[in-house]
Amino acid sequence: MNYLEKAFSIGGVKIDPPLALAPMAEVTDTYYRSLIKELGGVGLVVSEFISAEGLTRKNDRSHQMLTFAENERPVAIQIYGGNPDRMDDAAAIVERQGVDIVDINMGCPVKKIVNSGAGSAMLKDFDKAARVVEKIRKRVKIPVTVKVRKGWESNDVLPLLKRFEEIGVSSIAIHGRTRNEAYTGASDWQYIAHVKANLGIPVFGNGDVKVAADAIRMFETTGVDGVMIGRAALHNPFIFRDIAAYVAGTPLVGNEVEHRIDAMQRYLAKIDGAPQLDKWKLHKARTVIGWFSKGIPHGKDIRLGLQDITAVSDVQRLLDATRERMLFGPADSAA
Repeated sequence: MNYLEKAFSIGGVKIDPPLALAPMAEVTDTYYRSLIKELGGVGLVVSEFISAEGLTRKNDRSHQMLTFAENERPVAIQIYGGNPDRMDDAAAIVERQGVDIVDINMGCPVKKIVNSGAGSAMLKDFDKAARVVEKIRKRVKIPVTVKVRKGWESNDVLPLLKRFEEIGVSSIAIHGRTRNEAYTGASDWQYIAHVKANLGIPVFGNGDVKVAADAIRMFETTGVDGVMIGRAALHNPFIFRDIAAYVAGTPLVGNEVEHRIDAMQRYLAKIDGAPQLDKWKLHKARTVIGWFSKGIPHGKDIRLGLQDITAVSDVQRLLDATRERMLFGPADSAA
């Protein structure tokens, strides 16, 4: 079966193919999302989470995070917060931005977020979580989605998800670990299957999809409508395209290292033209290029070179030099 042909809609927004880029803090901004869309194979991209407090208090950085490019569509903006009244105001701000979907973060396990009552802390109080979602659902006309974990500790989150469905949530994304498990152990795909079997709305499965074959196994094992991929897209920005190639039984595009360097340089061009400060651009360059260089020849050399950069143009030259070594010199081991 070709699972990628099973497109579906989230409140009228078509998701085709049924693959999504997961929200990742300080990663999935407009520059990263638009690159992944250009590389191909992804049906939905989701922003890094944005503070409802920041949006409603007119924080400049929070509002900058709402930026998106037309080529990203369909695009979801994710918000988080512990105050129900602030959350629906923030959702209204997101809707005015013109995006396709507003997503609610009820899955982040980071201590700073949960200590504020946000993220996966919402899973400790089902009534409060339902109140947040209901207020947002009544406030905005665009589809509302929620990303959750399987629970806070060992509690079953399915009763809450059924309440979300009754309220009118258009889709659920579920990571198969509890908050306490964070990213340790294995994602519980059987629980994801349990959730899918008991909900009528579309469900994305998330967690432990590391290579193309894992995505297909997720579809087969859980019956989910879509697969959401996060950290694997940092190691391999072509993973969505690779899934399509795997399903079609076709070989991956040749000269993968050359394509990887191409992707790095395209990302650098995007952030170089951004209005943010040079300090921000250097941080982004070191972080994202560091990830993209993992596991390829001369990858270690690239990461060592990133330590000495003072401008984005330095990284461009570093990558040009790497390409030259690939063509004319011996490659080091992938690292």
